[in-house]
Amino acid sequence: MPTEPLVEVAGVGKAYNGRTVVAGVTLTVRRGDIVGLVGANGGGKTTTLRILAGLLRADAGAGRVLGGDLSAVTPARRGATGYMGQRLALHADLSVAENLRFHAAVHGLGREAVAQAVARHGLASVGDTRFGELSGGWARRVQFAATVLHAPPLMLLDEPTAGLDVVTRRHIWGWLGDFAAAGHGIVISTHDLQEAERCPSILLYERGRASQQTTPSALIARCGVASLEDAVAGDAI
Repeated sequence: MPTEPLVEVAGVGKAYNGRTVVAGVTLTVRRGDIVGLVGANGGGKTTTLRILAGLLRADAGAGRVLGGDLSAVTPARRGATGYMGQRLALHADLSVAENLRFHAAVHGLGREAVAQAVARHGLASVGDTRFGELSGGWARRVQFAATVLHAPPLMLLDEPTAGLDVVTRRHIWGWLGDFAAAGHGIVISTHDLQEAERCPSILLYERGRASQQTTPSALIARCGVASLEDAVAGDAI
């Protein structure tokens, strides 16, 4: 018997002072899915993620997230969601290890979970370094590790590989693949179309409106082009 989707929303939108920021978001995320939100900066991807995370209330549309109504943000829903924003959100004056221990304690986990996160994400060499002293690449790696430390069923990641070197990007996509294979649902925003082609399913955003959920290969075939970049550049939305 199929399980209930982690996310199933339709027609979701948000406006500020009468100006539509995002509209028409219809999205289904099941366990094991990686869904990419694709489009230019300012197109509504971040707003979508914040609505799904319960940080913003939608003005239009309806649906369910983690078994509850989209508009009902409960402690259980927050605990089952891992949200990584574009801005770094860890404590600058605490070490990497201290930040991870803090996140573990919030979710009722102990030092074993921290040790596993350090080993998985290759953080041993920076464990005693203050977060505020890390380079941008290391800081985003640590932020990612903290976000997924409690292995939440739903992971909402806003440009998690922005500004990272090729090796670290590959690591993050490898970890995302591992989480998806273990049954987690992942929604990731990106303006990098080569990365977007890694996603089995995507939504394209143009001027705040989301397209129908599709696959990169289906969109490429429909447009008769060679790549997702060519499809988007050709006004495929």
